Amino acid sequence: MEFIDNLRAKPAVQKIEKFIPAVAFLGGFAWDSITLGMSINDSDLAFLVAYYAGALVFIILLSARLTTTDAISPKIGISTLDEKPQRKFIARNAIAARDKLLNREWSDVWKDRFTWVLQFFFGGMFSALVVCYFKSSGSLASFILVILLAGLLVGNEFLQKRYESFALNLSLFCLLGTMVMNFTIPYIVHGIGFRWFFLSTVISFGISFLIWKIARRPKRMLVIPSLITILLTVAYLMNWVPPVPLVLKQQMVCQNFDKASYSCDIDSPTLLQRLKFSQPTVHKIEGNEVYFLSSVFAPAKLKAGLEFRWYYQEPSTGKYKLTDKISSGRMVMNGGRESGFRIYSKKKNAPPGKYRVETAYKNGAVIGSSAFEILEGLPDGGFVRDSLR
Repeated sequence: MEFIDNLRAKPAVQKIEKFIPAVAFLGGFAWDSITLGMSINDSDLAFLVAYYAGALVFIILLSARLTTTDAISPKIGISTLDEKPQRKFIARNAIAARDKLLNREWSDVWKDRFTWVLQFFFGGMFSALVVCYFKSSGSLASFILVILLAGLLVGNEFLQKRYESFALNLSLFCLLGTMVMNFTIPYIVHGIGFRWFFLSTVISFGISFLIWKIARRPKRMLVIPSLITILLTVAYLMNWVPPVPLVLKQQMVCQNFDKASYSCDIDSPTLLQRLKFSQPTVHKIEGNEVYFLSSVFAPAKLKAGLEFRWYYQEPSTGKYKLTDKISSGRMVMNGGRESGFRIYSKKKNAPPGKYRVETAYKNGAVIGSSAFEILEGLPDGGFVRDSLR
């Protein structure tokens, strides 16, 4: 450690160190954005769990404090204590004194090292979770949680000294724990749903409770972790938590659908539509049905029911109204296909107008949505044949 301390003391190294957090942040986030979400390897999950385990160890280390009677009693004055409170005081601190590792006061140098490592572990989890939850977020409500995680990801770069606070560490660890478990458990059990999310909250809060128990801190330290657990549970029931690890890969609205090849006729897209600056259109030929196609990625062997929710914009009010909720046995996905599990729905006698179709976990959160307009007649550019990959 002396060699490292001497090296860090050099002016050139100190200048380089100023850029390390920014480089690590941008590099790690870019790597996660490219590699995570679309396909997850066992090694990716191993790293995520390793970050979580590492954070657990260093939160416990940072919870250390000097609590022996020798260190405290001179400040209070034993003679001023009644006999009964004095016995309780000595017994309580005698138990703490047995804990050689946590019954100490770390030097500023060691605290700096521990908080730096904890910041690294928290940053690794925040970075991966922002990417994964963003890719599964298909509604404004679920995107709020992504914004919260992104805010904490950025804030993590400025919170190193704050991580000396046990209360802050425990609260963030409880939040991250639930998010990590909610992402990891589906890979283990090959399924998603409230029971698995609830299990995530129980495991995360249980581990946080054990840390609190080991650290022997006041009960008030559990208030925020408890609130986080309750709020996340409510958010899931309200479909505000993105349905990780499901990821929408592709969507298409068309006609003349061929089920064997998942191909159909779409309006030849304009430049603005190609650039996603304009909504797709469907010039419906009389007698044709309008089809909406989606492909959703999930890990191998994971099964989940999916559904389509069709909304029609009322011309008089401009508000979208739910008209159909479509699900069936063929829409129970079996994960593992790299390009995603493909599903479709169709609309007969669809009147012209503006529509929005959501692809969602059955009776759950939205994975993605697409707005489009059905028109009569023929498109200026004609039709082109396209297909889901």
